[in-house]
Amino acid sequence: MSPVPSPGPSGPVVVGILSHRDPALLRRLVDRVLEGEHTIALVHHDPRGVPHGLVPHDRLLLVDDPQPCDWGRMNLATAMLRLLETGVARVPDLAWLLLVSGQDYPAQHLHLTEQALARSDADAMLRWFDVPDDPHDDVHPWQTRCRTRYLHRVRVPGNRRSVPCPRPLHPFRGGTRLFIGDMWANLRAPAVHHVLEQRERLARVERYLSRCSVPDEALLPTLLLNDADHLRISGERKRWIRWVEGSPHPELLRPEDVPAVTASGDFFARKVDGTATAAVLDRLDELAREADRAHP
Repeated sequence: MSPVPSPGPSGPVVVGILSHRDPALLRRLVDRVLEGEHTIALVHHDPRGVPHGLVPHDRLLLVDDPQPCDWGRMNLATAMLRLLETGVARVPDLAWLLLVSGQDYPAQHLHLTEQALARSDADAMLRWFDVPDDPHDDVHPWQTRCRTRYLHRVRVPGNRRSVPCPRPLHPFRGGTRLFIGDMWANLRAPAVHHVLEQRERLARVERYLSRCSVPDEALLPTLLLNDADHLRISGERKRWIRWVEGSPHPELLRPEDVPAVTASGDFFARKVDGTATAAVLDRLDELAREADRAHP
């Protein structure tokens, strides 16, 4: 068995990986994550996917009884919360928990990410926006789209179609606010515990969002950002992503993206594919090894 990583300045860093396909890519991602001196990999793999073949050990943990995960459905959002619950239960002294998908890949050596986290004064890092009833202060079209998605419509059970929602149904009143943002967040231990405590206190929010379209963009940010005056929350997500305007999903990384990825100081880049972006993965591995040799 691999030795348990000695605690860093404040404890181990847990990288929670939510995957559903490409076992070879998942194993490659886990190998890179475990290059960190104080890092533990925690994997939730969709049971409908090809079995991953990973053998758990002290630094590689698997979520028990993983659940199916569908994009845009509540089971994806609750799987993320299961990663938080399992991380706290299995690594009670964790310092940080970073949430990534099986199509994310380290943008730098994990030693550098550990060092950046140890220096950070944030309790959470993710991109997020408030979604008030009044659109006057909107700064991003995403807020407008989500105001309709979460406040004005609900999904028909067993269907992807949404219908108008009577205003009194939603729970975002009386001091409870709606937030949208990244599900792939970086959370220090106090933020992880806050999310899990809020899940119990705001159970009505989870029930309501389960009837909405794409609840994964709202559940974790809403739990994190409500009653969070005691937390320092940064809008710097530390993820390198290539978007094409009008596309709902990130584009695959290209070889020409690699210099920008490695120069960014971001923790992870997305998205990758074990076959289509093999050259990108090879180059990122090579550059990480070079950086590690240069700064042992």
